[in-house]
Amino acid sequence: MEEQQPLSLRDRQTAATREQILTVAMQQLGEGPRGTFSHESIAEAAGMGARTVYRYFPDRASLLQALWLRLREATKTRFPDSEDEILTMTRTVFREFEANQLLVRAVITSPAGTEVRERGGAEGRAAFAKSLANALEGLSEKEQARLVAVFVSIYSAPFWQLLRDRGLLSGTEAEEAVAWTLETLIKAAKEIPRTEQHTTQEKVNHHE
Repeated sequence: MEEQQPLSLRDRQTAATREQILTVAMQQLGEGPRGTFSHESIAEAAGMGARTVYRYFPDRASLLQALWLRLREATKTRFPDSEDEILTMTRTVFREFEANQLLVRAVITSPAGTEVRERGGAEGRAAFAKSLANALEGLSEKEQARLVAVFVSIYSAPFWQLLRDRGLLSGTEAEEAVAWTLETLIKAAKEIPRTEQHTTQEKVNHHE
């Protein structure tokens, strides 16, 4: 195994600047709807020129993607790879929403925060399409898309907020409620009648 070479001063400075930009951007997200969010506002708060921020993140999309990854780390948000992981990971994610609720609530109410969370939409849909493979087998594409959409919507910070604020549940009760909801949906999905047409088409697609 080759010994990893230490980072040069320039590389360390580059990493530190990038980290500073993302830290300030996360702070602005945490201010919720009252805060501002742009390359220029981040640069001003970080004490650097806007050109520096654009150098590291040339457009809004690249900045939002980096912030999504940072938010996912902060809240330990992960998506299940298998059906067996769904309930366990749901409980963990909702526990993390509770532990980081100031940031989570701010991201939910901030327009920029909403854009950040949308970066995880594609990742979530792909993950649930995979983890629910057994429950989705034999269903039409429209039915599969509908079920995946429901799971992605429930496995989310806005659903946690609804259970806490409108449902008036405690954090623990919200965790139990979402686990029960997804468990019930998984069972119900497997009981949806499969038509011969759908089953045959699945087999055809599988062998193509």
